[in-house]
Amino acid sequence: MTPFPSPREIIARHATEEGVIQLQRRQLDDGSPAYEIIVDGVFLMASYNQASERTLAERALPAILARPRDQRRVLIGGLGMGFTLQSTLAADVAAVDVVELSPPIVEWNRTHFAPLNGRALADPRVTLIQDDLYHVLTTAPAAAYCAILLDVDNGPSWLAHEQNGRLYTDEALARWAGLLMAGGIFAVWSAQAEPDFLRRMEAVFDRVTETVIRAPAADRVVDHFIYSGYREKEKG
Repeated sequence: MTPFPSPREIIARHATEEGVIQLQRRQLDDGSPAYEIIVDGVFLMASYNQASERTLAERALPAILARPRDQRRVLIGGLGMGFTLQSTLAADVAAVDVVELSPPIVEWNRTHFAPLNGRALADPRVTLIQDDLYHVLTTAPAAAYCAILLDVDNGPSWLAHEQNGRLYTDEALARWAGLLMAGGIFAVWSAQAEPDFLRRMEAVFDRVTETVIRAPAADRVVDHFIYSGYREKEKG
């Protein structure tokens, strides 16, 4: 049986300053709804691909759980469908700042996606920042977070919007590192291997890892990647 017995149905479409964003719904073979977000005709994400979004948080956050709970502050760049946020909240963090510029994505998280992500935006630990992530990067105070998780594009070189490239420059990586507490982690989700980005991270962070995730999609298994940079504890 096909995993999609029904055709796609466009249920919302908005023209924004960043481009046209569209929400599509399909039906899985168990009768449950599946959602897809398309930006300017480019596939961005789908609810049936949530495993790797959850893994972004699940792989990064154990590194911070030895901290006192009141220090477990996390920044998430990109709300998406709320699965990274939901998994972050499950890790018993104290506070999560979520940066999402797109009003439609925020609206859909409060309506269509809420039953899928446990109504994550309603958690009292969450602060929603509706702003450009680059502005947050350049204005947030130093050492504000023990973990920073980015999932705003399909990867550092596969951008949802061209201007997002400034989030992955050498200067930006240095700024991300500066927002981390000592012992903190910066992690980026990618739909493809990014060897150049990994090399540039190695020049900024004390330790860098590449994690390959075999992620189930609608009708196949695909490789996704998580690039993590660690700011080690202060020496002496």
